[in-house]
Amino acid sequence: MHTPTDEEQALLSKCIAKVGCEEAHQCLLMPYAEFLRTAGLGPEEGRRAWELLSRLAYPWEDRCQSALALAEERWITTGDPQIDALLGGGIRLGSIVEIVGESAAGKTQLCLQLAIAAQLPRSVGGAGGDVIYISTEGAFPTQRLAHMAGPFVARVCGRGAAPSITAQRIMRHVQIAELDDMETMFHALDYKVPALLSAGTVRLVIIDSIAAHTRFDMSAGERAPDDSRAFYKERSSHLVQMGARFKRWADQYDCAFVCVNQVTDVFPAGRGASASAEPTRIGALSEQSTDLSQMDSQGEFASMARTRKAPALGAMWANIINARIMLYQRRGLAAAACPRVDADAAAALPAHLLRTRRWLENAFSPWAPRAQCEVVLGASGFQHAPLEASS
Repeated sequence: MHTPTDEEQALLSKCIAKVGCEEAHQCLLMPYAEFLRTAGLGPEEGRRAWELLSRLAYPWEDRCQSALALAEERWITTGDPQIDALLGGGIRLGSIVEIVGESAAGKTQLCLQLAIAAQLPRSVGGAGGDVIYISTEGAFPTQRLAHMAGPFVARVCGRGAAPSITAQRIMRHVQIAELDDMETMFHALDYKVPALLSAGTVRLVIIDSIAAHTRFDMSAGERAPDDSRAFYKERSSHLVQMGARFKRWADQYDCAFVCVNQVTDVFPAGRGASASAEPTRIGALSEQSTDLSQMDSQGEFASMARTRKAPALGAMWANIINARIMLYQRRGLAAAACPRVDADAAAALPAHLLRTRRWLENAFSPWAPRAQCEVVLGASGFQHAPLEASS
């Protein structure tokens, strides 16, 4: 920011006093000719005063960066080099990233992993800052965070490399808000979150989940159809306002917003479409299907289209976020879960069909092409699956 010299400060004080304004931007609301006449300034002195007032009211120079500075983007690591490479570097500061997947896919686990990573030193890929965690789907998983912190720090920093980063320290720097309804969530976003961000130490804000209070009209059964349409119209307005606010805060406070989203079922269009549609090949073998040849072989590619699921909140929300991370899970095939498949048939299946498998996909992002990799979930969070585990 430009710091006025003593001479410039005296000129500014003179202008503000004569014009009768309390702040610099109020002077700029006047027509330029009226400003010169009221302040009693000549053309040259008036031009200097107008430029100083503009710099003071709108410090545009602070928002300009060189191409070299923009190339040195800052990221929050996921703790795994392969996953970071898949995402273009991790979670980029100044962005809004969505994590979406079915229930039990590991969305909250990945959020906890990022909440730890954001506090790590920058030398190991962290952001060296605090975390705000807004939980809208029940109690915050405190014990899981405590259990994950030690193994995750040891994996990323090396055992004994960061003795000061303890589980207690990690938990102390995660500010938690458990919000039970839409009204309290909007109240927190209006007052609590800006107050915490203004301290300048927060580098990651997690909302788990953004869809919990905005996806459904819980009182739809009591409303007239027109009232329900009004609800969804109002919801769209709230989402747009939230998105604009997140973008502004992410840029202003140099932090990242991670929003968890849910999925919704996609029903085939047209009569008889369900019969001709490609069978779902990612989920466990269903009771209605006993054709073992339908199961995926090695090198399968997980897809939300195959499971007939889609992210909730629609295309409007998809245009707000900067990047989308999808998590998939295929539960291991067991005879107990498939009554129509006898034990001998199940035992003859390849090993990769008998165990639970997970995939992480970079669905879209301005920093990396669409790609996915198989991952495993352990004590320290998500890691890429070794080649022998994915085969």
